[in-house]
Parts: sequence; C-alpha cells; structure tokens
Amino acid sequence: MVIGEVGGAVTLPCTSDLSPIYLYVQRPDPVEFINGYHQTKVLPSPDPKYANRTHVDPTQGTMKLWSIWPSDEGLYECHIRYPTKDNREIIQLNVTANYSIPNVTVACDSSSCLVTCSSDNGYPRRDVEWSPNPPLNQSHWRAVNSSDRRDPVSTLFSVFSSISVSCSSGPWLNLSCAVGGALSQEHTVCED
Repeated sequence: MVIGEVGGAVTLPCTSDLSPIYLYVQRPDPVEFINGYHQTKVLPSPDPKYANRTHVDPTQGTMKLWSIWPSDEGLYECHIRYPTKDNREIIQLNVTANYSIPNVTVACDSSSCLVTCSSDNGYPRRDVEWSPNPPLNQSHWRAVNSSDRRDPVSTLFSVFSSISVSCSSGPWLNLSCAVGGALSQEHTVCED
C-alpha cells in the first residue's frame, strides 16, 4: 500500500530487477492506461486525467504520480515484460488530505450552551470527536446535529457537529474537538 496526500506526489513501486522490454501502469476497473515504457514501440497517450501528471522510470521500475486528487485513490496494476517472463503487480494507493484546524463557536443561555465544531478540506471523510475537560457524563450533553459536505470540484470534505451541553454539570467546562488529527483550541463553556 502507498499513501499519498492531496496535491502531493507518490512513487508507485513496480518490482523491476532486469531491463524490461516494457513496463506500463493502468487502473484495472475500468481499464485506464496511465503511462508506460516500451523498448521499441510508441505507447498510446495516457488517459487525459493523467496527462502531464506521471513519469515512468523503467530503470527503477517506478511510476511517479503528482498533483494527487481523491479520485486517484484505488488499485493500480503494473505490467512488466522481461525477455524470459512477465510480471503483474497490484498496488493500492490511499489518498489523504489533512483537515483544517477546527473552528469552534459557543452560544450559551442560562441553562445550556450550543457548541459547534467545523473543519474543512479533508479526505477521507472523518467524524468530529469531542473532548470535554473534565470528562462529562453522557447525560450532561447530547449531539444536536452532525453533517458533512463534499466539494463538487475538489471532492474534499467539510464536516460539522453541534452538541448541547447542560450547564447543570457545573461551571468552567473546557471543550475541544478534533477531526482527523486536527485539534481545536480549548473553549470554556458554562461560565458563571
């Protein structure tokens, strides 16, 4: 498995121990030719969505893919032909994008606080995780809303979560939220 970050680059390793006659990489389902090398023939042009984003190094047996998108996630097949044998390998590419530092808003009345956490531009979809300090009994807070939105162009996710905190548990409760490893600052709720 290879892990790549949105906007970054990865090298997909195809085992190559000799000078291959050809080496090419494709997506299996549906079949899409991405890039390749052949000693004596001109290979077809890559699928347009991979044009100017790949480079095959036949001496290293690798293909570099850059400007990664979430749609690049999935299986890749390396096909290698040597003078005496053929080789086929499957490589799984997982794509990630770090979520923004979560934004927290707090709105309180005399008995409770509505706390909302939102974070943008992450991949894959993650849930908001709440961290009350000190820890709260589940009876003192409840989830009000959780949702996500996927940008139609970038296909990255924005996630939102709101909780209602009962201030009967006492003053000076500190809350933070996290989304996919991005942690918000602590916010004080239920202040006197």
